[in-house]
Amino acid sequence: FRPYQLSLPLPGIATTMGNAAPRGPAVEERLTQPRRLVRQLSDLDSDRLRRLIRSGDLAPCFDAAEEDGRAVECPICFHFYPSLNRSKCCGKGICTECFLQLMPSKASKAVQYPSLLPS
Repeated sequence: FRPYQLSLPLPGIATTMGNAAPRGPAVEERLTQPRRLVRQLSDLDSDRLRRLIRSGDLAPCFDAAEEDGRAVECPICFHFYPSLNRSKCCGKGICTECFLQLMPSKASKAVQYPSLLPS
């Protein structure tokens, strides 16, 4: 006897690996592409960026807003946004466009630190 039987897929519910999870709000297409970049990003993967924004893993590329009680200021560009990306280590916020510009490019070499040997 099953008191509740659900038929999947349900409207507004995404199923992944047999689990049901509520879908987030749809993101407008214009908010999936950066518009205020200071430098051109040659290795920006637009499709991957769009997927990360639509899945909620990265904040949308919001238009900068005037300061109000609900907006949060990006500490790098000093623009105000409805929400920011939060770092896992310290919880500080950064807007998506600043994140993209600070992210190391594939062309840049990784910084190598000299090994510390006991003397």
